[in-house]
Amino acid sequence: MEIRPVRYAQAFVAGSERTRTFPGIARAASEQDIAFRVAGTVTAVEVAVGSMVRRGQVLARLDSGDLELRRQQAEAGLAQARAQARNAEASYERVVALFESGNASMSDLDAARASYESANASQTSAATALRLAEQQVSYARLAAPVDGSVSRVMVDVNEAVGAGQTVVVIIATVGSPEVQVTVPETFIGGLQAGRPAQVVFDALADGSFAASVSEVGSAAAGAAGFQVIVRLDGSLDATRVRPGMAAEVTFSIGGRSGTTGVLVPPEAVGQDHTGRFVYVINRSDGGEIATAERRTVETGTLTPEGLEILAGVADGEYVATAGLRTLASGQSVRLLGTR
Repeated sequence: MEIRPVRYAQAFVAGSERTRTFPGIARAASEQDIAFRVAGTVTAVEVAVGSMVRRGQVLARLDSGDLELRRQQAEAGLAQARAQARNAEASYERVVALFESGNASMSDLDAARASYESANASQTSAATALRLAEQQVSYARLAAPVDGSVSRVMVDVNEAVGAGQTVVVIIATVGSPEVQVTVPETFIGGLQAGRPAQVVFDALADGSFAASVSEVGSAAAGAAGFQVIVRLDGSLDATRVRPGMAAEVTFSIGGRSGTTGVLVPPEAVGQDHTGRFVYVINRSDGGEIATAERRTVETGTLTPEGLEILAGVADGEYVATAGLRTLASGQSVRLLGTR
């Protein structure tokens, strides 16, 4: 007899926990767009896509010629302001001496004091202008704010860039990698932040990795379901997980109360002239070849989690979910995967 491929699902008691696996996509825990704080022409790009960088490492440089001239101008302005302040202080001290000897009026003293205070204020303003000009020069050097890897380089040498324009995108290695999963509405009620999960990456041959739910979407992301974010623990080197990697995430999902029977997917139950039935999949050795067994069942309420089976299927048994009309009791089947 032909060995037919079938998909299957596990029956579970209403309100109990059960495992479900969903496809997901890896994403960076932190992806940062790095930009210059001043406009200018790029003179050097010192990293490439895939480069590992350390905090403070130079990523790119701008032509700082104009900025350096402004710094020199501010430096000269401060020197001039300091000279004027010294001159005003000396004049004020002379007027004070003349006033004390009766050779200068109060108005002369007030004028000298005002000139002295104005000169000091100009000196403070010039010092601030110099600090700002020095900062502008330092902004021509773009440094990495965190440790990470370069995922994109957005500019080339001799290209003019504006302030705030993204130059380099860095995936930070601080923090644990995350996987984004879309969970159907049927199961979202059984997931809460902190619930454990297991993640398997197609590109990594290390088996599964422990994770936990960090975010559960409060609104549906289209017809597919709700967005759930799981965060891996620290056992996996964050640099090995690249954004966009395919993953499979297995959750232990809490059930709902309100029914007393065993639940199966509605599509697992067929009906003909003899009544309603299911095909129970008997996996004797745990391999991918099993035997289908037809059983008559008594059904109950259709719930958001599945169809209630009052008799005929036990908790933990596997049932076929597709191709029921082409199966026969005792037929060998090849398991394709869960529903």
